[in-house]
Amino acid sequence: MKRHTAPIGSTWLRGGAIGRRGWTLVELIVVIVIIALVATIGTGLLSSIFRSYFATRDMTSSDGQARAAFERMTRELRQVRSATATDLDVASTAQVRFIDTDGNGVCFYRDAATNRLMRSADGPATACGTTSAQPLSDFVAGLLFAYYLNDGRTTTAVPASVCYVTVRVDVQDNNVSDTLRSTIHPRNIPCP
Repeated sequence: MKRHTAPIGSTWLRGGAIGRRGWTLVELIVVIVIIALVATIGTGLLSSIFRSYFATRDMTSSDGQARAAFERMTRELRQVRSATATDLDVASTAQVRFIDTDGNGVCFYRDAATNRLMRSADGPATACGTTSAQPLSDFVAGLLFAYYLNDGRTTTAVPASVCYVTVRVDVQDNNVSDTLRSTIHPRNIPCP
């Protein structure tokens, strides 16, 4: 009887058929290294996508809150009763105090301890935050008021000469920031 010998690198299976060759150790290590590289790149990519998503979500939330507060502030600033020292305080660039057309005191300021935009019922005769202080927005990193003459370029510190009020609100949440800015002409203040 003739005896069959197996070719080099193959194995015999039952029934005398030649089996397939298995994986070598080098091939297994190469596959493992490739899978590890793909997983590392994929993890880094997913991590950056999630960081971007969370930063966008946080900024959208804080920006929406700041925009609503900003709109309220600009709407109320249009209601300054008159450009007199008893109705409008222009002494500070960090806060604005005024009396509105209904005779109510209004003050907008930034609480530096909590980074909040605040509103209180204090007019030019009282300090901001003493009467009914309420938070309007979180994440406010800066608040700035500027008062302009009728040319819109020259600043003034005299209430009777104020024609425009510029408001700037800086919003900062984590590493993302935004700036809201508007120039308002109070309705009851005539500009010569």
